[in-house]
Amino acid sequence: MSEPGHPELRQVDWSRLFSPKVVAVVGASDTAGSPQRAQWTQVHQRLGALGAEVIPVHPKKPDILGVAAYPSVTALPADPDIVIVLVRDPLPVVEEAVARGAAFVVVFSAGFGELGTAEGDAAEARLKELASGKSRILGPNTNLNIFEPWPTDLPSRKKLAIITQSGYQGRPITQSQALGTGIEIWATIGNEADLEWADFAGYLAEHRPDVGAIATYVEGFQNGESLMLAADACVRAGIPIVAIKIGRSEEGRVMAAAHTGHLTGPDAVHDAVFDQYGIIRVDDLDEVIEISNLFCQTGLLDGPGGIAIYAMSGGTASHVADLFGAAGVRIPKFETSTVDALEKYIPWYLRRDNPVDSGGVITARPENREVLQLMLDDPNTDVLFAPITGVFPGMSDALSRDLIALHQRFLAGEGKPVVAAWISPIRDDSYRALCAAGVPVFHSFNAAVRGLSELGRFSRFVREYRSPFGIETGVPSATERAAGAAAARDLLAGAAGVGLNEADSKKVLAGYGIPVAGERVVGSADDAVAAARELGLPVVMKIVSADIAHKSDLGLVVVGVADEAGVRATYERLLATAASAAPSATLDGVLVAQQVTDAVAEVILGLSHQHPFGPTITFGLGGVFTEVFKDVAFAVPPFDADRARKVIESTKGAMLLHGTRGRPAGDIDALVDVILRLQSLAQDLGDSIAELDINPILVRPAGKGVVAVDALVVPTAT
Repeated sequence: MSEPGHPELRQVDWSRLFSPKVVAVVGASDTAGSPQRAQWTQVHQRLGALGAEVIPVHPKKPDILGVAAYPSVTALPADPDIVIVLVRDPLPVVEEAVARGAAFVVVFSAGFGELGTAEGDAAEARLKELASGKSRILGPNTNLNIFEPWPTDLPSRKKLAIITQSGYQGRPITQSQALGTGIEIWATIGNEADLEWADFAGYLAEHRPDVGAIATYVEGFQNGESLMLAADACVRAGIPIVAIKIGRSEEGRVMAAAHTGHLTGPDAVHDAVFDQYGIIRVDDLDEVIEISNLFCQTGLLDGPGGIAIYAMSGGTASHVADLFGAAGVRIPKFETSTVDALEKYIPWYLRRDNPVDSGGVITARPENREVLQLMLDDPNTDVLFAPITGVFPGMSDALSRDLIALHQRFLAGEGKPVVAAWISPIRDDSYRALCAAGVPVFHSFNAAVRGLSELGRFSRFVREYRSPFGIETGVPSATERAAGAAAARDLLAGAAGVGLNEADSKKVLAGYGIPVAGERVVGSADDAVAAARELGLPVVMKIVSADIAHKSDLGLVVVGVADEAGVRATYERLLATAASAAPSATLDGVLVAQQVTDAVAEVILGLSHQHPFGPTITFGLGGVFTEVFKDVAFAVPPFDADRARKVIESTKGAMLLHGTRGRPAGDIDALVDVILRLQSLAQDLGDSIAELDINPILVRPAGKGVVAVDALVVPTAT
């Protein structure tokens, strides 16, 4: 069990799904040509082979294809481990199965939340209700691929696990077997009324050590925290997740809801979470197949991911090097000793450094294997990449034989991995030999570049990864958090369903140690002058009202009020302008604040609820440019200081913070601290706050801190 406050994936007794003793199939049929007959036969054979007693359930027939049938789940002779429901109206059967104590209920039928109708939503809600006890429900709108057997004689070092919300998008991924990849399991999860993506991914990470990669097609996640916990478990197990995630376009989001009833959620936030947990997002089924195959065949790299490129043509070498460079992948230089050793085999007019251009001169000769070995032995390289750009008997055959021999040496623990790209529509005997031997093969340069770059990146990611779950940043302290949360809840409770005004919003921030400018809320011109004297001229003056969100647009913010006469005049002008521009607004006074004059940059920090992750932190360039440039990044709690810094650095605005054109560098350390404090606020008060904007935060020169000069907190509607 986890410690209090530390979340964990829910526990499921998976043994009753994967090693069942009693399985009931409701809707089994012996009618020739019917889908139910094929499904009954499939389940009977597959689960029977595991030693299960597979029992047909039919209200009228005494047997199905010679196997004694029972009229209902209630009438079964033993409590079932699994009940598979094939009938059109599944809910009564699911109710019966749950009442009988079935460990798992598989609902094949569609007609639930994916319809987008009140009836479909009600039916799915009833399924969720039935899953509130000990019975777990797989589906609805799923199939029986989870029980599919797979060949056990394929050459991959580890096996591929597949999790898809669509059966038809999963079937092509299983064809990775043609590349030599063994399949561990294929879970099709449909609408996820109960069992969800995270349940299966977490199970694979914790209980299936033979899994080398998880390939997945996802339209939406049920629970953001569960997703992050499962992804965390996969990283700690060294298992990459290669994912197609629908939702990059509005059309994709609409179709996803119609297909499996999933709300896809904001795409940029998903990308941020994927980056936090090393999930490899791709757009094409071929990329899923080939990149997953690469990980299953090679495992993770020990080094930084240096790639040695062997090409039979200078054009190929140039093309591949250009693609790696465009992808931000540096091709390391060989040691001088390696280049000197290659001189023995490669003529003077060809390139001997990385990438190597053999010109085809040496490729078909026996000593070519020594060239490849020298490249692999170089201390700056971790993997050899050999593009084969066309079938040219003699050269392609010989190179394939060399790659297979080196791959076998790697499997024996005596070398480094090798990877090929077969860029030809012709699949000859040499191509098939590469696949049969388990040499990772790509079918385009772009896919190969992406795969090899991800192999190095994920290998480094795993080595450097620290789980954010259970890590306490200490910012702010537990005592500060308790006091800040209590004070904030009092303010939120008094907001009566509307947003807090700026002054009260800043009190919420200050309770968590987020620096705010010194300020006073005043109700008269004399009090304004007294506040200005206390704070020091010049000052900033603003109307205070929870009913006016964008004060500067209405002329209700005045900067640089330099003397007492100006303070009096500004006070009166602000009241008059507010009465004219927002006559229905309730005014809480005028705010007089210190003016910060040494800001390096303005940034925005926000807190909002993003499906399915809940409270999400937004960071970006602030002030009036927020909506113009839309240069923002996201982070979903929990995260540490390194992640907060990476969020800052991922924006274009980070260039301003580092100092440009003679401007001083900003206090990025202080900004990281504020992001961590806002995270604590989000974790403590996320259920009570619908939206929080700090815009702008003024970033002062390094060592001088940051200051929040405007804020808006909107309580959750009750």
